[in-house]
Amino acid sequence: MNRRPLRPISQEDIDTYKRDGAVCLRQVFDQDWINMLLPIMKRMVIDKEDFGLLPHRPSNFMSRTIPEFRELAFNSPLGEACGRTMESKEVRFLFDQIFAKAPQSDAKTVWHNDRAGWPVTGAMIPSFWMPLTPIVKANCLEVIAGTQNQDVMYWNSTANSRQMIKRPDTMNVPDGEAVRNNPDYTFLSWDMEPGDVLLVHPWVLHYSSGNPTDDWRIAVSIRPLGDDIRWDPRPECVNMAGISFDEMLPGQKPRGRMVPLIWSEDGRKDDTSDYQRGFATSWTEEANALRNAKFPSYDEFIAKLGGPTSLTPPQIA
Repeated sequence: MNRRPLRPISQEDIDTYKRDGAVCLRQVFDQDWINMLLPIMKRMVIDKEDFGLLPHRPSNFMSRTIPEFRELAFNSPLGEACGRTMESKEVRFLFDQIFAKAPQSDAKTVWHNDRAGWPVTGAMIPSFWMPLTPIVKANCLEVIAGTQNQDVMYWNSTANSRQMIKRPDTMNVPDGEAVRNNPDYTFLSWDMEPGDVLLVHPWVLHYSSGNPTDDWRIAVSIRPLGDDIRWDPRPECVNMAGISFDEMLPGQKPRGRMVPLIWSEDGRKDDTSDYQRGFATSWTEEANALRNAKFPSYDEFIAKLGGPTSLTPPQIA
């Protein structure tokens, strides 16, 4: 398996990411990575095999229990591809996720950006999104180009935020569909092959429609941390298993065994042998059902807040 991108990150890749807020990096991983990861993901997603993950978040933190995902997180082209594209001298690992949609699914992921969900300041915390199955534009992530240049804090739907009163300095997420036919906006999506990677800026608006194909759409997503990231814990942010808000000292750069250095320009990496395996707690099925039952759907959540925010045309850098 390759440890560096099969194709060097180009200046065009860097410029595209800066301009659009997303870039499709072609040929980053070789087929051996896909052959290793895809069967495991199918067992998780399709067969519902128990890999010892948190039952209320079964698509997160795979590197805690699955050796192959630890290899992806710590010893793959991930770090270099992200670091060179966002021009960061160092890259740390935060956590991993799976995003899967069944054949002929009409399940949509609403328009949003990720900024408010992360307990940090800074912009170098993109979504690294790698499909393990062929992707067509109809089931790919979609981005509104240039919206990463708008300094807007949208109120995201996290497990924490759905139990809170919305902060007055945030706006409801917008409805990108309302401007789909407006020529002032540029919508981007891609045809992709396994081994290609999308890097998506945390401030850019993005969305995913259903999956109109006859095959599963399966992708792994990782959150890397770059040079400008500093802790900024807020009650509405996503919880990070194994890293309490108390440990996220505001203004401090993330470091330590739970956010290991996986790549640097000068070749340094952290020893990840002591990265946490497993979780500090467990949940009964009954407790998990009660926990999830109290959360409204995303549409209900936004409607209760007064509906989506209107969009203004982005300024393309």
